[in-house]
Amino acid sequence: MRDLPFDLVSGWDRHDVIVLSSIADFAKWVEAPSDRGIVLDLPDAFLDERPGMRSRGRGLAKWFGGELSRPIARYRRLVERMLERADAVVCSTDEQAEKMVRYCQNVHPILDLHGEIECVPPRLRKSDGLDVVWEGLTSTLPAVQQVLPALRAVARSGEVRVHLVTDLVAPRYMNRFRPRQTADLVEDWGIDIRLHQWSVDKLAEVSSISDIAIVPVDLTDPMAVGKPENRMRVFWRLGLPVVASRSPSNLRAASLAGVEDQVICSSLEDWRNTLESLSSRPEDRLAIASACQTVALTTYSEQSLAERWDQVFESL
Repeated sequence: MRDLPFDLVSGWDRHDVIVLSSIADFAKWVEAPSDRGIVLDLPDAFLDERPGMRSRGRGLAKWFGGELSRPIARYRRLVERMLERADAVVCSTDEQAEKMVRYCQNVHPILDLHGEIECVPPRLRKSDGLDVVWEGLTSTLPAVQQVLPALRAVARSGEVRVHLVTDLVAPRYMNRFRPRQTADLVEDWGIDIRLHQWSVDKLAEVSSISDIAIVPVDLTDPMAVGKPENRMRVFWRLGLPVVASRSPSNLRAASLAGVEDQVICSSLEDWRNTLESLSSRPEDRLAIASACQTVALTTYSEQSLAERWDQVFESL
């Protein structure tokens, strides 16, 4: 957007400022010379992860998978050292920023740019049922499972089709090992499931035939609760109303649009009542989608997010 020249790099020798993603080799970059500016883009709530086998083995698994140049016994401590080394840190929520500022004083919450998602004006659809869309990684499908009873309750009074835009074949471990068929994971869900291979075009296509989008979150998982409102914003750009779990970021986004009482759910009963109400009120769905898209194109606009990145570089 700013027409800045940039390179993809493996070292710091010829560059003054380097932006690192969360899959950079932190074991290497934590040793970068002090005269090199490091911007660490760390969008996930790593500091919220619960201790356990998964977190304890992460440093070894990333080395085995090739993301780290050497095995790391305490991966969380490596992340903390990387935060301390960084000259600026970009995260995705205010809650993440509050934790990261303990390690780096120059922290900027910035959501993802979604310029690849075309904006579609909200519209009323006439169909013989309710089409519900969800998108995400197959590893987060358990979050959808938790709201299946609510979806089945709606299906008792009319046809419900649930569209899952995800990978049809997905690896089980570290996004690369032991692939599995997504159809096998959803075959016993007891509701009409339609699977679609994820792509930007496919997401737009499926959204165009859907009435409502859902963003369920496992509220018992701190890392899931700490994720940003990106999925809500994607569907808002596509002209859909979104029903979502009551995570801090989802609540914040819905509150900006003034629809938090209509779309945010804390319990399975909330999900059932909200979906049943909106399934029979297309005018309410249209009003919600219109209010939310206005927020997506103002507070969450591409221009406003790009300006935040300007501030990151200006801070160095």
